[in-house]
Amino acid sequence: MKAKEVSVAPGAVSGRMVPGIEESGRVVSEGVISEGRVPYGAGSGNAARPPVAQDANPFQDTGDGEGFYLSKSRLNRYISCPRSYFIHYEMGISPLRPDTDRLIGQSTHRLIAAHHLARKKDEFVDPNILLDDFWSRHAREGDDTAIHQEMKAARNDSLRYAELFIREAPLDPLEIEQAFTVPLVNLDNGDTLPVPLVGIVDLVDQPNGIPRPLEIKTRARKADDWQIRVALELTCYAYWVRQEMMAASREEPDEIPVGYIHIIKTKTPTIQWQTDTRTVEDFLELYRTAEAVYENIREGRFYRNPGTHCNWCDFPAICGKSKDEVVKIFGNAARLRLWEADLI
Repeated sequence: MKAKEVSVAPGAVSGRMVPGIEESGRVVSEGVISEGRVPYGAGSGNAARPPVAQDANPFQDTGDGEGFYLSKSRLNRYISCPRSYFIHYEMGISPLRPDTDRLIGQSTHRLIAAHHLARKKDEFVDPNILLDDFWSRHAREGDDTAIHQEMKAARNDSLRYAELFIREAPLDPLEIEQAFTVPLVNLDNGDTLPVPLVGIVDLVDQPNGIPRPLEIKTRARKADDWQIRVALELTCYAYWVRQEMMAASREEPDEIPVGYIHIIKTKTPTIQWQTDTRTVEDFLELYRTAEAVYENIREGRFYRNPGTHCNWCDFPAICGKSKDEVVKIFGNAARLRLWEADLI
């Protein structure tokens, strides 16, 4: 399945970006889901209840689930390791300085989103403004020369990856970083979880009349063919498209297209497209997974689940009870809280 191509002038990154990005780097546009120009979210109650703040600390409520939500990030983290979920979401602990690769991904996303929103609004900004704003917020007083050089190189890589994406993956998206909140419904019997599904889709295009959510990834190597088939995040996004189409009184398609656009961070970076579809069977599996995760979180099951995913987790120092490393990575206040929680 090919995306609709649009012409992108050389140097578009430096001349077609929009100022005024939110502090989080999120950009939201005004798009349509059908020829009748029904806005995304209209008719489904989303306008009356904006999405919960992304990754707010859950269960700070009356105990009935209000204020708590599920997202692809929460689902994936709990499935990988419930203890990691507890430390990150329940305790709100994260490294003082995020991993550099993660920052490159966030910065690259921000540049791509700004470019596409600028093309819609015909606005201009120097990408260096966005880059300086983003990377300056992750600089720390007392950083040595080596860290300054690492951050500078990461900043330059981010710009290079964004330029590559815009040049090699020309798109005319309907939506840019589209936020959504939808109920999680069992399509077999109508049962509904007492918590919503919340998310932000990187881009949405419509190559064959059906909205297609697209996720941008920065990776060290090409993705295996099977990865798009099992990607939970794409199932979440396709489920949102399905719910919005039904709310807009459109006929439910047998399949909803989804796609990954990978930026492969090799010496000579490349773009890898992966496309697939999601069906009702996938949405039933999503409900069963979300139900199990929700019930386990509600009942406080936060056991440790070691495995290969520990290699890219933020918390090995905590699980290894290395107090000196914990202070270095998370700070002394976090060390004290972890000690009080009997985690180190």
